[in-house]
Amino acid sequence: MAGLVDPVLVALWLMLPAYIGNMIPVFVGGGAPIDFGKNWRDGRRILGDGKTWRGIILGPILAALFTFILQWLSLNTSWGETFPSWGPSPWWFAIAYALALGALVGDATKSFFKRRTGRKRGDRWIPFDQLDFVVGGLVFGLLAGVLLQVSGATPSNTFLDIFTWPRVLVILLLTPALHLLVNFIGYKIGAKDVPW
Repeated sequence: MAGLVDPVLVALWLMLPAYIGNMIPVFVGGGAPIDFGKNWRDGRRILGDGKTWRGIILGPILAALFTFILQWLSLNTSWGETFPSWGPSPWWFAIAYALALGALVGDATKSFFKRRTGRKRGDRWIPFDQLDFVVGGLVFGLLAGVLLQVSGATPSNTFLDIFTWPRVLVILLLTPALHLLVNFIGYKIGAKDVPW
């Protein structure tokens, strides 16, 4: 069983910056919406009140700072025997930040298209509600890895070194269930308006 559990845990561990970045705005968001309350040409809000400047600025920063603790544990404790780091110092920070920022940009992009279909904030839109931030995080993480390699900061694409295809597949398959579970818990503790 450990042979199956370990790769799954490693994949989810590596995606933690995106998961955390996606959750932080629930707690620190609010304030001015990114779309400044404006409507698109279809008369509907561009993004909605749920996507705020505070969330998109603080989310990636706080997620990357939290990843600093995880990175330290990976490099300096027995956790490193199971859980890999996000790359060499100091460039792991760029990967973690990109994963978190990408998660929020992916979520905002989904919100844009969700508004275009006439769905309101909080309306279900499966599977997009569960995978938007994952795809955004992976795309931004990949771009960060490319930029680090092209700039000569790292000898290879750090993102591709750690996010192997089997790990990405695990992330894409398990995240929807985890997302629904976390949202249900958030709903029960009063941090979210809907349980999905």
